[in-house]
Amino acid sequence: MQRLIFRSAELHMNHIATSGDPFEFGSARPLDFGHWAAHKLEQVSDYRIRHGEAVAIGLALDVIYSRRMGFLDAISAERILVLLEELGFELFANELLHEDSSGGCVVLKGLEEFREHLGGRLTITLLQGVGRGFEVHEMEAATVLASMHELQERHRQRGLAAAVQA
Repeated sequence: MQRLIFRSAELHMNHIATSGDPFEFGSARPLDFGHWAAHKLEQVSDYRIRHGEAVAIGLALDVIYSRRMGFLDAISAERILVLLEELGFELFANELLHEDSSGGCVVLKGLEEFREHLGGRLTITLLQGVGRGFEVHEMEAATVLASMHELQERHRQRGLAAAVQA
């Protein structure tokens, strides 16, 4: 784990030093993968969901979205999701589907906040393969919501499997 943390920090510093964008005025940083939903999920949960836990959910959400959009193959998506679960992360929290007073998904509104954070142009890192990210500038709300519901169902199925084993 120390090697991974060191390598992540090294990649982050290299990106800042060589990308010409230390203040995020242009493209998304590769380390922002999974963060658009994570930041909103933290807020919705009143920060009961810690940053790393929220990022794990955000990663899973963007992995499923990438697969649903045809960018990422199903085998690679499953490998990533299983790895996150084996590391001990829950990939769903009820707050992911919280609605505002008008019935809109609160976390989905995090896309607009992320656009503002990036200076007006939404840039989201998605996956085309394990370790192969690319950027999009819009996300289909219906597909994001379907991805959230898929995470909910996956969570439910894992809970049933655990209950049967107990």
